[in-house]
Amino acid sequence: MIIQFITAFGLGAIINFTIQWWLSHRADITKRNFQEKKESYIGFLDAMHRSEIERSEDAALHVGHWQARIELVGSADVIKACSRITETNPIPEGIHPERPQALQQLKEAMRKDLGVVKN
Repeated sequence: MIIQFITAFGLGAIINFTIQWWLSHRADITKRNFQEKKESYIGFLDAMHRSEIERSEDAALHVGHWQARIELVGSADVIKACSRITETNPIPEGIHPERPQALQQLKEAMRKDLGVVKN
């Protein structure tokens, strides 16, 4: 009877440890994914802003870098919205007519992907 009790207790501890480890691991992955997406999205927006102000090749390369990172970690909606942003790059006459709508769609897709609600 004592052996059965010890065995049952030991098995319960192993199961409990396994479940706790799995839950902790999942939480770490979720947190890491959120941080990677957030960093990529903010980096893209900053690089895009810099590119529009400087209008240099170096600044445009930074946009491409962040867009590539988004293609690795972002949702399909965010990737599509980023492509739309590059299609509406500023034109010699000024702002592309579809740029404000494309930027709004990008921000909405990023908020949705991050689970951030705009108040």
